[in-house]
Amino acid sequence: MNKRVVRGLTASAAVAGAALMGLSVAAAPANAAPLPGASKTKAVPGGSVTINLFDESARVSRAVTNIPTSREVMVSGKVRVTTSGDLKGGAINAGYIVGCQVDFGASAGAGGGVEAPRGGPVAEAAKNPFGGTGAIKLGPGQAGYVPIVVSKTDDEITNSFAFTSARGGVVYSNERFGVDGCAGYAQARAKVTVRVKSPSFVGNITMYGKPFSIG
Repeated sequence: MNKRVVRGLTASAAVAGAALMGLSVAAAPANAAPLPGASKTKAVPGGSVTINLFDESARVSRAVTNIPTSREVMVSGKVRVTTSGDLKGGAINAGYIVGCQVDFGASAGAGGGVEAPRGGPVAEAAKNPFGGTGAIKLGPGQAGYVPIVVSKTDDEITNSFAFTSARGGVVYSNERFGVDGCAGYAQARAKVTVRVKSPSFVGNITMYGKPFSIG
């Protein structure tokens, strides 16, 4: 029998269908700053995909190590995905890109973005469904990626959540990640990728949130 556990670092949840709208999760910290979220609709062969990121917020704090080059952030938000036509279901991968002295750029809106400057490497934080994410060590001009969804089916762990109806979503609350070794300014932005397929199309649709400072 397959057993799937979907969770984040602290208190995230993933749901399919209209149940997303009624899901109750832990509220974001009272001093969290609201973020504008993002929305994107993409027409593909066989139908269309709409991704909405809403109720997004972030709280930035100095890392417990109290080192100036380290900082932490707690993020919360909701992702809703709607498909149409022959596209029924898909897989949602959500996380945050973190950059040290990287200018994501005002032109890099929901339709695109910079993951690593000038083709540089993208570090990825290790994460498991029963523990936390260690801080990413970044130097100037480097970027990293932190997943905020872990799905475990039997012994297989992935960073995506699959849904089988026309609607699916992910809710995350107080997800914590950190940055080490960044002597300059640091930024982060949400990244949501949805993989869908139809008889005539298989591919990924990616949406980026608005960059925000993490100190």
